[in-house]
Amino acid sequence: MTQFRCTSATGKALKPTRASAALEAAYYRDLMRLVREMDDSLTYWLKANYRKHEDVIAQDSVADELQKVMNKLTARWRGLFDDRARKMAEMQSKRWQRHSDVSLMDRLKQAGFAVRFRPSKAVTDTLDGLVNENVGLIKSIAEHHLTEVSGMVQRSVMAGRDLETLTKELKERYGITQRRAAFIARDQNNKATSFITRTRQIELGLTEAIWCHSSAGKHPRPKHVEAGRKRLRYDIRKGADVDGEGKLIFPGEEPNCRCTSQVIIPGFDA
Repeated sequence: MTQFRCTSATGKALKPTRASAALEAAYYRDLMRLVREMDDSLTYWLKANYRKHEDVIAQDSVADELQKVMNKLTARWRGLFDDRARKMAEMQSKRWQRHSDVSLMDRLKQAGFAVRFRPSKAVTDTLDGLVNENVGLIKSIAEHHLTEVSGMVQRSVMAGRDLETLTKELKERYGITQRRAAFIARDQNNKATSFITRTRQIELGLTEAIWCHSSAGKHPRPKHVEAGRKRLRYDIRKGADVDGEGKLIFPGEEPNCRCTSQVIIPGFDA
């Protein structure tokens, strides 16, 4: 493996390795395929059982009956998400690794360096961390959705609402869960690309980078914009003090952050 262990203050700044929009879309599709299965099941069984009792919907016995139905659905879908979460997270992490490795090798090749990455403990540890985080996030999608739907059904029964009103509320809840899945796909795509790329850079002996603002998003963080404009240099082993308050962060680490970095190969004039 090529090593860059020069100490010159000058250096060549590589083009940033950016998160793949295609991988974000693929992850979102995988998440939504599971969410749609769950929502279709909940909607079908809840509507069927709600319809049977609609004429006497406000009675306590009806609330108990619908809660039993919801408990069975909750157990089933919680179990299915638990079963599928790790496989989905592992598959997505492998996609992120391939993209990050190929992108960084391409950037290095453009700068005149031929590098071929091999499996390493550092990258394995990074991937394990990503897998564990995403397993938790995937499970949380089901947990939040099931908890909210359960409460929604009980409130609907107590208020004596009709099936049409409950159906409308279920659709609104689905939309909220859909937006949560989109956020997870986008946020984790950015984080994973940043973390894997940084791990590989450190393995190569590269330690310094320039903060690059993404110029994306409707509500950019002012300090991130400023760091990009000033081409803030930072130690990639520690992170950047973007806010000037001593808190060290990495590009793509904060929620919805799409910032990247240009790693510097020391000793080679740009």
